[in-house]
Amino acid sequence: MNYLVRGVILALVATCSPVWAQGKLDAHTMKAFGGTYQVECGNNAAPKATVFADALVFLNGDKRIAGSNVQSAASFYGPGQSSEFRTVLLSETPGAQLRFAMHVDKSGPYLKLDPDTKLLSAIGPALIQQKFRRCDGRAMPVQTAAAPVPSPGSAGTNTAKTFKGYALHELSAAGLLYDPKAKATYYKALGPLSKEPWLAKLDGPSPQNKPVKAGGGDYVLVSACKNHDCAENNTVLLYSAAQGVVYGKVYQRGKSTLIGAPPPAVAAELEGLWKKEWRSQPK
Repeated sequence: MNYLVRGVILALVATCSPVWAQGKLDAHTMKAFGGTYQVECGNNAAPKATVFADALVFLNGDKRIAGSNVQSAASFYGPGQSSEFRTVLLSETPGAQLRFAMHVDKSGPYLKLDPDTKLLSAIGPALIQQKFRRCDGRAMPVQTAAAPVPSPGSAGTNTAKTFKGYALHELSAAGLLYDPKAKATYYKALGPLSKEPWLAKLDGPSPQNKPVKAGGGDYVLVSACKNHDCAENNTVLLYSAAQGVVYGKVYQRGKSTLIGAPPPAVAAELEGLWKKEWRSQPK
């Protein structure tokens, strides 16, 4: 009888696990920030912070803290953040939150630990606010303004221009706002849509930009979406520094808007690029 009771209890525990255990980052956020970060890359004994789609994990020696129900919250700290800040990844541990503040600088992505006070002693005050660099081989290479590296087969006028030490195709969507000329061109194309915060800031999940050809021209493809609502609010943009234009398709809850008055050939390319980027998202 004791074994039977124990089995029933275990079954109840399994079926009553917290709902927050189901939280998961979308594919675009994972592409931008997923991976393992360390204070000292190459040193396996160094503290590690790993971003999984369904968990945030901190390791330091025999100490392990894992949080589930992972979410991205770009506005968690409110306005006034540095230009390097991108978003905060939130996760839940029993009775506390484990948070990773995600940033990008000229050396690539990095994170800072920002746990609840209940976790401070377990992590150690010395590690709070230290920069953990992504060490899984996907960190962006450092470029200088004097020696940018354009992508093979792409127009140098689009990729050679640097944004905070990077060619634009090496950054995510927010990189479009680093350069005053590109930013002004983008806002002009947006028009009234510039009042939409997620479009104005491009601070939501975004894959790395990439050079593409469209309508016979060379562009940098930029894709972005709204935090926590990628399926219903997203965009694809084509930027050409040589032409001084931004063309794009903005999708907002079933309504599509073309921005920048793209020529018919480019508009057709935008539709195909949008479907390729967002077709896996539920409609």
